[in-house]
Amino acid sequence: MAKRLEDKVVCITGAGRGLGRALALAFDAEGARLALGARTSPEIDELAQQCHDAIAVQTDVRIAGEVQSLIDATVGEFGRIDVMINNAGLAVYGAVGTYTPNEIEAMLDTNVKGVIHGCQAAFNVMKDQRGGFIINISSIAGKLHLPNESVYCASKWAVTGYTGVLAMEARKHNIRVCNVCPGGIDTPFWATQEVLPFPSHLDPERDFMRPEEVARSVVELVCTSGAYVVSEIVMQPLITT
Repeated sequence: MAKRLEDKVVCITGAGRGLGRALALAFDAEGARLALGARTSPEIDELAQQCHDAIAVQTDVRIAGEVQSLIDATVGEFGRIDVMINNAGLAVYGAVGTYTPNEIEAMLDTNVKGVIHGCQAAFNVMKDQRGGFIINISSIAGKLHLPNESVYCASKWAVTGYTGVLAMEARKHNIRVCNVCPGGIDTPFWATQEVLPFPSHLDPERDFMRPEEVARSVVELVCTSGAYVVSEIVMQPLITT
C-alpha cells in the first residue's frame, strides 16, 4: 500500500524525545524524508537510524544560526522542505514571584525565539518553492490562563499570536500555517516536575494524551488537501475521573 507522504520532506525541531520523537516516527511511517533537530545529538542520531531516510542535525533553536544550519542541511540533503514543525519547547513551573531570570530567559528564548527562528528560515525556502506547510506546536497554555504557569503561558500565547500573523502573510505564497495546541501529553517530562502542585486526582499516564495520538493528528493535518488550511487545532484529554 502506498504511503501518503512518500518523498515529502519534513523538518522537526525538538525531535529527540517526547512529542518530537513521536512525530518523527509517525511521519516516517507515512514515508516522509526527515530532518531531525535537537540539542542532544545521541538521541536524534539513534532516531535517524530507525527511520528509512533521515538526517540528524544538532540544533539549539535559541540560536538563529543553528536553526538556519538545520534548514540549510535539510535543503542540501533533500533539495526542498515541505513541512516545518517547530516543536522544541521548555517549561518551568512555579508561582509568579519564584522564577529566576535564567528560567524566564530560557523559556522565552526556546519557546518564542526558537519558533520565530524556525519559521523565518523555513518561510524563506518555502516562499521560493511557492509552497509548504509550517506547523507550530503551541499548547493549551497558549489559550488559557493557568496558575503556576505564568511565563510558560506568556511564551505560548506569543506563539499563538505570531502564528496567526504568519498565516496571513504566508497565504499569498501558497504556504499553509497551523497552530497546534495540545493539552496534557504523557511524556517523561512530568516525572521531573517536582515543584508543580499537580492536581492529586490526575495521573499523566492514565489521564493524559499519548504523544503518538497527538503525532497522528499532526500527520492527518499534513495529509489534508492543499486547497484549504486548518488554522488551529486544540486537543485536550478526555478526563473522566
